[in-house]
Amino acid sequence: MTTASCRNPFRPGAGHMPPYLAGRETEKTEFHRLLAQEAIVDNLVLTGLRGVGKTVLLDTLKPIALDNGWLWAGNDLSEASSLTESNLGSRLLTDLAVAVSSVVVGYRSVRRAGLTNSEEVVPQALDFRALQAIWDNTPGLASDKLKAVLETTWTELERRNVPGVVFAYDEAQTSPTTPPATNTPSRCCWTCSSPSSAKASALC
Repeated sequence: MTTASCRNPFRPGAGHMPPYLAGRETEKTEFHRLLAQEAIVDNLVLTGLRGVGKTVLLDTLKPIALDNGWLWAGNDLSEASSLTESNLGSRLLTDLAVAVSSVVVGYRSVRRAGLTNSEEVVPQALDFRALQAIWDNTPGLASDKLKAVLETTWTELERRNVPGVVFAYDEAQTSPTTPPATNTPSRCCWTCSSPSSAKASALC
């Protein structure tokens, strides 16, 4: 009898999407439930041993959020960006700016280039420079500054009927032991992946 050989599709890939993702329907259903909350009171923390598929699952949740109209801001939390709340705040601002930089909040006049005194009106986007200005001009702790940034961002997104923003971070075990902000706007859904549930839940 001849046995036909076949290539095993189940191969560990250190965060790479496998040929076929199976057995994650429960997690996807739960994520749909989280996105449907009227007010965000529940968040999501993915925990488990290395290699079980946390990063792949996190990547799988992104199109679900986007298909439901949510914005997605995320990255890997390196140790350097997570040692202090200020560093973590800078990480959040950078990632949020990528998600909302197309949002125009006003217009401003700038001088044209060259030997001329004429000006032109250009759109003012909610880009990193705008978010950083809100951060810098808000007194108080890093949590106060981040709260001001999120509240301003949510005000603009709400006007455009955007459901909210998902903050999704891999390797969240390097985050501070205290949350980056308290009383954040009601449409920010924190989603994290970490092999250490204690530290991941502190961020989310």
